[in-house]
Amino acid sequence: MLLVLLLAGCAGSDPGSGASSAAQTEGDEPGATRASRELVVAQTQSASAPTIVAPPAAPRPERALLTVHPIEASEGGDGAGATVSATQPIAFDLDARRFPPRAADPVLHVGAQRFVHYVHPSPGVLRFVAADRGSLEPGVRVFVQFGDDASSRTVVAEALELP
Repeated sequence: MLLVLLLAGCAGSDPGSGASSAAQTEGDEPGATRASRELVVAQTQSASAPTIVAPPAAPRPERALLTVHPIEASEGGDGAGATVSATQPIAFDLDARRFPPRAADPVLHVGAQRFVHYVHPSPGVLRFVAADRGSLEPGVRVFVQFGDDASSRTVVAEALELP
């Protein structure tokens, strides 16, 4: 019973103003509510303040979608999803800004091989490392796909070129 009375007493009040909502609706004119007072102040200030225009943002430097290069690493992917000791490691750096965020992790497909482990060596870069350069076949298609979702597939190279 006490709970019902407390709820009934609080139902029409505006926290911080001490006034009931009925009183607020009766005086609906500019400045009658906190939000409308803030709007009036903002409009008054913007009318008297000079307009500041920010300089245009510097263009983002374009980064290659895919860069393949030798790397010093102790481990890399074996092309079947496992991590193994590296013999001739090679890195696949991808511009992560070109891939929309997804719930599933990206998987790099190099021909029939797939690499699932990646790192972010710098902001906006996804790096997959293949453990053995010799296991990669030049000329195969390279693409990124999120999980098993074929509609998320992005071809990053029609034909792999190894350095």
